Amino acid sequence: MRFRFLATALLTAAAVAGCASGTDSGAQGANEDVPLPGQEWALRDDRVTAGEYRAAITRFLGCVEDSGYRTGAPVTSPIDGLSLLYDITPSGDPATYNDRIQRCNLGHLSMIEPTYVEQHRKVMDQPLRRAVGECLEDRGVRVSGTEQNATDFAVTARDEPVVVECVTETRQQLYPDLPDFAVVRI
Repeated sequence: MRFRFLATALLTAAAVAGCASGTDSGAQGANEDVPLPGQEWALRDDRVTAGEYRAAITRFLGCVEDSGYRTGAPVTSPIDGLSLLYDITPSGDPATYNDRIQRCNLGHLSMIEPTYVEQHRKVMDQPLRRAVGECLEDRGVRVSGTEQNATDFAVTARDEPVVVECVTETRQQLYPDLPDFAVVRI
């Protein structure tokens, strides 16, 4: 059985929960994110460039391959024009697979990817944008035609779940050869 995987979507919450360090102020809840070892090279200036993100993906996929799993070449997501999508083919014991993927994610990618994506403008591919607009209109949502990404559609629709459904359905129809699993960030 072949699975598709986007590491950050599944593992970022665990990574971020384990990466905070208390400040000296003693104020409750006053934590700062501290880059995980292996990721500080890209996060030390609080910016992640496209080159740094691609390097982090390359390091992550190399780690996955070194752990014995096959990966596909990364491709840019049509949903946001930023995220890189890729396949990982699991094998063997599921617990071992999950542990190794999490180790690679925490070591190379878990904080870099969300930082990169949040710092840059997300722009959905035009064919997908048009199809998402049609899907929403078929569900009774009036779109303006000026929406550029999933966030814009969510503001227009005032219904995030229906936007996620339309983005997911139309992406699979328009781009069937891309990895199945892709994050819709709103």
